[in-house]
Amino acid sequence: MSRPHRDYFNRLAPSWHDKMPPGPELRVYLARFGVSPGDRILDIGAGTGRMTGFLLNMVSPGGCVVAQDIASGMLLELRRLLSPRSPALVCDDACRMSLKTSFFDKILCFSAFPHFTDQSAALTEFYRILRPGGRLLILHTASSARLNAFHAGLEGAVSQDRLPAPSEMIPLLSASGLELCDAEEKDDLYWVEAQKHLSPPS
Repeated sequence: MSRPHRDYFNRLAPSWHDKMPPGPELRVYLARFGVSPGDRILDIGAGTGRMTGFLLNMVSPGGCVVAQDIASGMLLELRRLLSPRSPALVCDDACRMSLKTSFFDKILCFSAFPHFTDQSAALTEFYRILRPGGRLLILHTASSARLNAFHAGLEGAVSQDRLPAPSEMIPLLSASGLELCDAEEKDDLYWVEAQKHLSPPS
């Protein structure tokens, strides 16, 4: 993300949680993704932790959750809201992360992918930090067409942000070494799930 994106989301951080309350269906999505006790999971673009609390419960015992966001204000709110069981927090750019290679079993990218200024670079980073066979889920509770129209109607840094349709994601995933496993899109759901190849892409 760019500095304008960082500033945009930092300004929204104090009110973000009230605008984006968690819904019970979100846990169902995580179960479909196969989140299990012992998993190491990166919650990327975690915001104020709409998904993070569910993840913390579902990976226990023995697992770990890392919450990443480019906006420090979002992570401060996440820590306040989830205290005292806050996960590890990482404030950096999804396109250049300071995280260990081949560490995570799963990456959840919920309501964040359109805001990455270099989506190919972000996917390459996801490949790097996933273990061989690890999985990525890009999830939204609206279709790409709905989200793109919504962002286009906003002012500021996110007005040009775009979520590729699932068919457009396939070559992006492949170029990074990730293989599409499952894709579903309807008016209230965008689901693109991919797996890291067991060997590097040629």
